[in-house]
Formats: sequence, C-alpha cells, structure tokens
Amino acid sequence: MQPGPPYQQGPQQPYPPQGYPGYPPPGYGPPPKKSNTGLIVGLVVGAVVLLGGGGVAAFLLLSDDSRSSPTAAPTSSKKTGPPDKYTSMPGCERIGSKIRNLPPLETPKGEEPASTSNDDITYTRSSCSWREPNAPSATVVMYLSKSKEPGSGAGEAWAKASVENAVTDGGVLIPTMAKSTKAVHTKLDSPSQCQIKFYQGNAEGEIIVTGPDPSGTVNQTVCKENALKLAKATSEAIG
Repeated sequence: MQPGPPYQQGPQQPYPPQGYPGYPPPGYGPPPKKSNTGLIVGLVVGAVVLLGGGGVAAFLLLSDDSRSSPTAAPTSSKKTGPPDKYTSMPGCERIGSKIRNLPPLETPKGEEPASTSNDDITYTRSSCSWREPNAPSATVVMYLSKSKEPGSGAGEAWAKASVENAVTDGGVLIPTMAKSTKAVHTKLDSPSQCQIKFYQGNAEGEIIVTGPDPSGTVNQTVCKENALKLAKATSEAIG
C-alpha cells in the first residue's frame, strides 16, 4: 500500500499558548486598573486617628466650650456696710460743759487700746469721771470702732452689737435720745448704780451713775434721770 499524499496544513495563525504565565486566557482584556481612592481615604483616616486623635478630641472639647454659656464672674466676698462716721471722741470738758452741778472732773483718760476679739476693727476707749466725797458720781466711757478695711461697715456693726446685747440681757429701750442711733437702760445687779448704753455710728457710749454710798441703795428713778442727762450730753458732744 502506497502512502497517501502528505497532510496539507494551511497557514497557521500564531497565538500564545493558553495557561502560560504572563498571558491571560483568551477572551480577557488587560486587568482593570485598581482605584487608589479607598486607599487614600484609609490613609487619611488612619493618619487622623494615629496622629491627630488627641487633636480631634481637643478640638471637640474646645468647640463645646465655645458654645457653652459664659462663666459668671466670681462673686466678691468683700463685706460692705456704712462707712465709719467718727475718727475720734470728744474731750471730757466738752461733755461736762453741758451738765450743771457735776462733781469735779478727775484726770481724764485719753484714747487707749481696748480689748476686742474682732480682727476687723481697731478698738479704742476713753473715759471721764466726776467725783467728790459723799455725793453721787458719774462716769462716761466712750468706745470707738474703726474699720480696718474702709467701707466694710465693721466699725458700726461692732458698736451696734454691744447695745443689742444689752437689750438681749434685759435692758429697756429708750425711744429717742439726742443723736444716738439706739439707746437702752441696761439691767444691773447693783442697787447703788444705774447705766445707759448707746451707739451712734461706729461710736459707743456707756454712762454709769453711782449713789453717794457705793454699797447702799440709790433711788433708781433719780439715778436714771441723771444718767439720761449725761448720756444726752455725751451723744451731742460726739456729734
């Protein structure tokens, strides 16, 4: 048997072999380009979180603060009250000149420090006494409360408290008395004396009248009348 004619192959179109590395399968175009948008967003967010986390929180806090209501100004604890009306007390001669038939004036005691537990004032006192044997005697003691802080009202508040205490202790109010702010007949245990206390601004007056016999009993009606005359003279002298 003779061999047949050789196999005739037409011209072949070259194509890359399927499945080989570097060549896509037939029918597929080049792979689509990946978008970098997601990556960029992720990087930005990550940078904010990693690098600016504290900054974001701080910004939010600052924003909240800026929208909050304004802080009220701190209230002042500074005390206020009537200004001191007096800086000095009158002399004993001035007081005595307003009263007739007083006993002789003893050597006056000028202004000197007085004891006080109040740290807001400077407290001083001055006193006058009129005495003679076998006769009623009279004493005037004046106290001056000067506020250490001008305008605080501490001076008058202290003077007022002294008279208010006398009322609390059973004293009897005197409706009006010369220029005094408030006056009271104080309650005393001694039957030989009577006393009036008053305050006038930042000044206090204390008047004591004693009978001829310090250990005896005095007519309280007459004693109070004499004490009232001297208290009025003191109040007017203070001004």
